[in-house]
Amino acid sequence: MNADESHTPRAQHLVRLFLKGLVTIIPIALTLVIVLWLAGLAESGVGYLIRLMLPEQYYVRGMGAVGGVALVIAIGLMSQVWLFRRLIDFGEAILDRMPLVKSVFRATKEFVDYFSSDDGGRFGRAVMVRHPDLGAGMLGFVTREDFSELPFGRDGEVAVYLPMSYQIAGFTVFVPREWLEPVDLPFDESVRLILTATMSRRSSKRSGQETSTRPPPNQETGSE
Repeated sequence: MNADESHTPRAQHLVRLFLKGLVTIIPIALTLVIVLWLAGLAESGVGYLIRLMLPEQYYVRGMGAVGGVALVIAIGLMSQVWLFRRLIDFGEAILDRMPLVKSVFRATKEFVDYFSSDDGGRFGRAVMVRHPDLGAGMLGFVTREDFSELPFGRDGEVAVYLPMSYQIAGFTVFVPREWLEPVDLPFDESVRLILTATMSRRSSKRSGQETSTRPPPNQETGSE
């Protein structure tokens, strides 16, 4: 064995370790980048307002980020007050009458309201849409079962949103209810599986349940 052949397995092992390191670091790094970006926005925006009210020597870097979090919490509390709620509705009504702006505003508001609804099961029903003739299925979420307010939708049909892996785009299909197979997965885990093309790991609790209930491969083949 020459020197080049002896170094090849070592180089492959180093490459695998490097890739494992990237897989470990990238999710943490992306999360930190997003958090720091949001904190920077709050620091530059809310921090500027704080510096207008406080003398410069009393301002400490980070007050803007803390003030941004406090401001969001305060808005959430005040949104429960009737008068403040009426002011928000008035502002939304103005945006809803502005050309071009209203289309973006309506879509954004309805999207956020859909996910922040107090009705936990509104978007939490994961299903497998399986065509009876094709033999293939797609994982999605039921978004509507009642079409009485819409000019389309047949009796027995449901609307299912089919997200695409590694992006936020997707398709909304209207299929017979018989094509749906319930999937026993929480909403967040279903989203994670779809967005990562089912390459993400399941939680240890559910994985342990599956391992305990599923017989080993040798027992399955032995029973046949």
